[in-house]
Amino acid sequence: MRRMVTCVYLVFLAGGTAWAADDKAGDLKCIEQLIRAEELVYGKIEAKALSEAKAEEINKLLDEADALCTEGKYSQASATLAKVDEMVSKSTQ
Repeated sequence: MRRMVTCVYLVFLAGGTAWAADDKAGDLKCIEQLIRAEELVYGKIEAKALSEAKAEEINKLLDEADALCTEGKYSQASATLAKVDEMVSKSTQ
């Protein structure tokens, strides 16, 4: 799973040359936040610390955050990822 996330990250970085310079920093920050959240979630899934229903709900939020990053809506993506962090921390207590 970690290899897959790393590969996705590298693909985004490789495509980074096509982005405008002013948007590049926001894009990379958003992608880095998304990858960090995905690694956290997948770690909890592998450790069986999340129920299947909760994992599905969180994965939907991760997909939403990914779409928001792609659309350049960084503040909305960050807010969605904050929800993910909150859900993960609450579910493992």
